[in-house]
Amino acid sequence: MNKWINVSIQALVMVTAATLVCAVAPALADHESSKQPPLWTTLDEAERLATIEVPEGMALVPAGEFLMGSDPQKDRAAGPQEFPQHRVYLDAFTIDRYEVSNVEYLRFVLATGMDWPKFWRESPFPEKAALHPVINVSWHEADAYCRWAGKRLPTEAEWEKAARGEDGRIFPWGDEPAGWIKSNIAHPGSKRGFKYPPLANVNRYDKGASPYGVYQMAGNVSEWVADWFDPEYYRRGHNESPQGPESGDLKVFRGGSWNEDPEVARSAGRNAGPPDRRSYLTGFRCAQSERDS
Repeated sequence: MNKWINVSIQALVMVTAATLVCAVAPALADHESSKQPPLWTTLDEAERLATIEVPEGMALVPAGEFLMGSDPQKDRAAGPQEFPQHRVYLDAFTIDRYEVSNVEYLRFVLATGMDWPKFWRESPFPEKAALHPVINVSWHEADAYCRWAGKRLPTEAEWEKAARGEDGRIFPWGDEPAGWIKSNIAHPGSKRGFKYPPLANVNRYDKGASPYGVYQMAGNVSEWVADWFDPEYYRRGHNESPQGPESGDLKVFRGGSWNEDPEVARSAGRNAGPPDRRSYLTGFRCAQSERDS
């Protein structure tokens, strides 16, 4: 009997010891996880940067007509892809007041596992760049971000109305040329090479805001929009909520950048590139139909 009692006691001791080891063994951190760690652990640098407060909000652009495209008699920098100037009707929509920032895109990356933009190097970017617009994102990545955020890329027509209002002004602030206090745009003799772009925080240049209070639709970064590019599209009579061509090879981006001439930043200016293009000149913002907001 004593023999069996001793065996039972030894087994009980072994089970109890194993249970204690399991109870006190620390859980291994999963540094590849996009989930936030428990509150009592130290945040990784990327996760810490993702908690930085950023300027947000959307501007309402009411339903109605606006002048889209350019009148060569008024705007001598206009190109044939902007002709003819024509009236376009749009339903009401909202659009991001600010370009999508590095912090906002980082939240998307952590949540979805998408690749970091190539210029992110410093775990993932210096804190002083947190409120700069994200760059080096393709059209596909911009589209994915907006969908993740419950929004979408603006159409070309929506972007232009949000930039210039209803009266056909050349720049968001009016017809006068871009100036230092209104936009982050290149001026004669100011072009700089790329080490890290001289970008501005997304909430800078309030004096250059559009009639609807949308910031930096001229300069800083050019911005992807939803449409395929067709240089003849304006001649085809799409004057009510145009969505752009059904297909194509190039996607439109608008607004000019920090390293381009002021003429490129005109509200009617049209540029395009392959949807997989990534550039240190290009970012984006999102929009939403009013009925979905």
